[in-house]
Amino acid sequence: MTLIVEQVGFTTVQDLGRVGWAHLGVSPSGAADRTSLQLANRLLGNWSAAATLETTGGLALLAAADTGVVLTGAECNASLDDKAVAHCQPFVMPAGSLLRIPTMRNGVWTYIGIAGGIEGPERLGSRSHDTMGNIVPLSLHAGITLHPGPTRGTALGLDTPIVPSDTERLTVDVGPHMNLVGNHVCVRAFRRTWSVSGEPNRVAVRLTGPSLHPRHSEELHSFPLVRGAIQLTPADELVVMLADHPTTGGYPVVGVVSPRDVDRLAQARTGSRVTWKLAVT
Repeated sequence: MTLIVEQVGFTTVQDLGRVGWAHLGVSPSGAADRTSLQLANRLLGNWSAAATLETTGGLALLAAADTGVVLTGAECNASLDDKAVAHCQPFVMPAGSLLRIPTMRNGVWTYIGIAGGIEGPERLGSRSHDTMGNIVPLSLHAGITLHPGPTRGTALGLDTPIVPSDTERLTVDVGPHMNLVGNHVCVRAFRRTWSVSGEPNRVAVRLTGPSLHPRHSEELHSFPLVRGAIQLTPADELVVMLADHPTTGGYPVVGVVSPRDVDRLAQARTGSRVTWKLAVT
């Protein structure tokens, strides 16, 4: 089974990331929406952390041999030789067929799982492409051939596709700097509605909302960051760390989003509403 990349778009190879290198300034990286990556592998009978393709569109793949594939995550306008492809339903790309994923209909990131996973070089124990740290074990370009590994299990489809859900009531725990900016400020922030601003990326989601007037407005000394950490900027914006986040930052961390809800937020398009469920007040 082999696939040839005809068009790349904004597409990278991702698995569940690299762990244990933050002390050297290396982000975990990995899939922006880990749940959807794991679902793709589960539906194909792959190892749960097998490498997949993650795309925002503009991707075209040519099958050089019969190849098992599944699409999860954002709903997209996918076609196989001009016939629509179902979401969360594994299918075989016959040799010579062309899969196109031009645009998204709902969500940001689509995952193209391949039976056997994507083989190739690793960097620091992962095949994930880190867009901020420029760690690229397998660089995609037109003409590159992708080689899947051996298949492990039987493919299984879903009767009802799993698609990105809304970003209402994301669970958030209080952050280490809540007292610094004022408890009342943080509670007010997490009781209000925010909106996703800016173009989607793998580093962070920027949110605009109410004026908070925090007690502390100066930058801190660099502070460790994790996926899901919420920074409050001097411009009264919330910035939520995603897969390729920096490992340190100088703005107060006022909360941390639960891991599964980070997946939901990563799939939020510009203008999406975001509300919170504060785990501890």
